Amino acid sequence: MRMHRWFVLGAVLAMLVAMPAVAGERGQRGAQAAKDSPQAECELMIKECKLTEQQQTDLKAKVKAKEEALAAWNTANAEKLKAADDAAKAARAGTDADAKRKASENLKALHADREQATAKIDADILAILTPEQKAAWEAFKLYQTEAARYKKANLTEEQLAKIKAACAAASKQLSASDPGDERAAKRAKTDIAGKLRWAIDEVILTAEQREAMPKKPAAKQK
Repeated sequence: MRMHRWFVLGAVLAMLVAMPAVAGERGQRGAQAAKDSPQAECELMIKECKLTEQQQTDLKAKVKAKEEALAAWNTANAEKLKAADDAAKAARAGTDADAKRKASENLKALHADREQATAKIDADILAILTPEQKAAWEAFKLYQTEAARYKKANLTEEQLAKIKAACAAASKQLSASDPGDERAAKRAKTDIAGKLRWAIDEVILTAEQREAMPKKPAAKQK
């Protein structure tokens, strides 16, 4: 039964991405801007989730609080973040694998701390949305991730629109998985992500675009 469901999902994704796009979609730069700026994210959430006037007012207040929290964190951690960035760059330029690992871990820990500084506000922002709007936002975030992943392929607006449609179908299938069974949910996420990548790689991208994508390292033989 599960195999049949994933087969159907793959067919649906292929059908979606093969359809001609109705209109162009925001490109990779717009997706990245949403991740880098709370204000840009606010504008996209209003557009993608079709927020009411009251929701927009509530959201803008939360976004202002988030910007203030981020500014405070940046001020308090500016020197520490610069030192970690410099150490990571120096480690990447060298050959010491242990130094690279430690520098990367330190930088990740700082970024995680920065995200934690706004975790409560992020939760409050999501609480503004209805279940349907949350689903639309999750689908859009998945689209952001995939658009960024295929940045080197120089996707057209039509291709981005098809990826967005495929991400909406994949996100809907993900939301239907049983959250009470953690192992099953993890397997479902892996399977659906695989179907989505297959649809993008094999149906949307041209042969030239596939060649432009970074090659995966060959698996080591045992």
